[in-house]
Amino acid sequence: MESHCRRRCSRLRRPCLTGSAVEDAPGVPEALSYFEAALPHIDYFLPNDEQVIGWTGASSVEDGCRRLLDRGAQCAVVTAGPNPTVVATEYGITEVPAFTVDVVNTTGCGDVFSAGFLRGVSLGMDPAAAARLGNATAAQVAQGLGSDFGDYDLDVVKRFSSSHTAREVR
Repeated sequence: MESHCRRRCSRLRRPCLTGSAVEDAPGVPEALSYFEAALPHIDYFLPNDEQVIGWTGASSVEDGCRRLLDRGAQCAVVTAGPNPTVVATEYGITEVPAFTVDVVNTTGCGDVFSAGFLRGVSLGMDPAAAARLGNATAAQVAQGLGSDFGDYDLDVVKRFSSSHTAREVR
């Protein structure tokens, strides 16, 4: 596992103007040490809830986000399946509710959340609004068989986001 984490995280140390990291390192405490030095150089860090709790040993996602911020993360955006996405910055922690959909398959939902979130950021959205776009994008995928399901683009996802109710689960 150590070589996998080092290999995956070595690219994070490369300089960039604006960066994001979608991390798939296992959610175990020792994995954090492999990429911790890169956290101050990443604008948006996009792990899931199990990873954050596993890496930090925190009892909640919110506490885990605070620990990542203490280690230099600028913005942690943490997905949690059907539960709200947690967006944490130095200004506070916001929960962005997931959408209610008939789930068929969640394969690819994390990846398309990241794509939707980063597209939102590229359009000038604040992190919470970008997370809502990410959640709406993931909701499209969850309704079919993986990320190839359906025919949708930014306009379709925006219409879905504005016409569907997000839900609080926690």
